[in-house]
Amino acid sequence: MGNPIEIDDAIVLLLGSPASGGIPAGEIKGITRLEKMIFLLERETSSHKWLEQEADFEAYNFGPFSQKIYQAVDTLAAAELIEDSSSLTSDASDSWEQRELIGGNVGNGAGGNPYTTRDFHLTERGWRYFEALKQELAPDSLKELSEFKKRFAYLPLRQLIRYVYSRYEQYTTKSLIRDQVLGPGG
Repeated sequence: MGNPIEIDDAIVLLLGSPASGGIPAGEIKGITRLEKMIFLLERETSSHKWLEQEADFEAYNFGPFSQKIYQAVDTLAAAELIEDSSSLTSDASDSWEQRELIGGNVGNGAGGNPYTTRDFHLTERGWRYFEALKQELAPDSLKELSEFKKRFAYLPLRQLIRYVYSRYEQYTTKSLIRDQVLGPGG
């Protein structure tokens, strides 16, 4: 392997990995979804073989949280590798962390509307970077990344959060939404 693959690179690889489901390659809808997917990537895949930096997740108000994910998407957007856009959604789940933890206006182009999600798309430059990063990974790692994305990228967000909460309860000890997600006493 050549250059170290860090969290921002993992985001680009996850975005660019093909997955079926009718959603175009190169995108992930929602910062919460992206964050939980990186959390699961570190725990449920063999990414430890190629990912040379951890996201340093900790238990926080909305389950596993990593400041590095938020910093990475801001860095990638500034480098014009991804487009960080917002869109309206029928559910305020994606903005829980952003509203409560970060103050509601960091990177949110819709002025803190709770029914807005941050969506991430690879730019043309981002696709070129993805192609270069792919060369750093073994073919079986790319296949695993694609299968992983297929499994988690298109789940309803609440179902993804419930999956994370039920499998990794040690990261929910400080959660403000634990009862909402797992039910009382869950």
